[in-house]
Amino acid sequence: MKKCLAILTVLLMVLGVTVIAGCGGGGTQQGQEAQDVIKIGVILPLTGTEAMFGTMEKNSMEMAYEELKAAGKTTINGKEIKLIFEDDQSRQDAAKAAAEKLINQDKVVMLSGGYSSANTNVIAGTAQSKGIPFLIVTGSADKITKQGWQWVFRGAAAPSSKYTSALWDLFDKQIKPRNVAIIYENTDFGTSSAEAFRNDCKARGIKIVFDQSYEKGAIDFKPMLANMKKANPDVVFAVSYVMDASLIVKQMRELDFNPRLFVGGAAGYTMPEFLENAGSAAEYIASTTLWVPRVTWKGASDYFNKYKEKYGKEPDYHGAQAYATMYIIADALARAKDFTPAGIQKALKETDMMTIMGPIKFEDWEGYTNQDRPTTYVVQWQKGKLEVVWPEEAASGKLVFPVPKWNER
Repeated sequence: MKKCLAILTVLLMVLGVTVIAGCGGGGTQQGQEAQDVIKIGVILPLTGTEAMFGTMEKNSMEMAYEELKAAGKTTINGKEIKLIFEDDQSRQDAAKAAAEKLINQDKVVMLSGGYSSANTNVIAGTAQSKGIPFLIVTGSADKITKQGWQWVFRGAAAPSSKYTSALWDLFDKQIKPRNVAIIYENTDFGTSSAEAFRNDCKARGIKIVFDQSYEKGAIDFKPMLANMKKANPDVVFAVSYVMDASLIVKQMRELDFNPRLFVGGAAGYTMPEFLENAGSAAEYIASTTLWVPRVTWKGASDYFNKYKEKYGKEPDYHGAQAYATMYIIADALARAKDFTPAGIQKALKETDMMTIMGPIKFEDWEGYTNQDRPTTYVVQWQKGKLEVVWPEEAASGKLVFPVPKWNER
């Protein structure tokens, strides 16, 4: 009996040493990794209905990362910036799960990404509750940066209500519409954009003759468009993503609905895929936008050309936002006194730099917190290309207004 106990004791001692050694080895490896890298979590829609946008943004961030690495700017104080991408699958629950996984398991020091406003708001709420900086790439609903959240930053992306700044300047100086129609998808982005446009119309005394939301991803817009045609608006303002946008303008042509000008609220109306899907119906469709390759900001055309050469597709402002965001991250990390969330939060707050999206500063204004002041443009599809038509100092073409009727195009 004593001999058996002695053998058992020895076995337990050996097992204990093995377990401790195993734990110690893993801890050393994890500790070494923690010392060698600065983990940044990036949440984007890489699958699902918004995958084309998420893929463009991921490609753009990786392009910027490669450039920064070649310039020796991804290693800071001996630590390498490491991007960890997570797919939100174009769903809010997946976006929340991705944020929690990156924070709790991967131990990232900050988050970035966020395409749709709904998913971005979920990520932002998680980051705020966990005390982790979150630098938004695209999500634009006003409320995201109007909640006083100190851990949430939006730089290369404008609040949706500010997308139309250049458009109103064009309306006031040139178009001077008597009445307008508003259609918009019933998402956070669509609702926020429409509300801002509606309020601006009322402030200017412009009559709203039609105002209706629709279910994102609808197929038949003709009943809505037929009713809008009866209202005979001077201008139609529409907030849609790319497939909806394409169907709307094609079905307008089928109904021979001819407003003097159709203006998209950015999003789908500026995408290369809009032209591919809408075809000739895209001609003379105008849109607000946050960026075009011809802007004077240094590096804008270089980014556009490099992306097109590498991926065989033309990027729009969504890609430019992601590209600029990667440079903002690298700049903040280079200035941070330490790589704790608080250290990075402070560095982001002190950002003052130029990007291909223009100057970036995180300020508190008009109820926004940590929000950059955006520059906006109005563009119009002309002969298969997006031409900047406003402001005049940035114009690459002249606005066609009123647009020819469908049977005259």
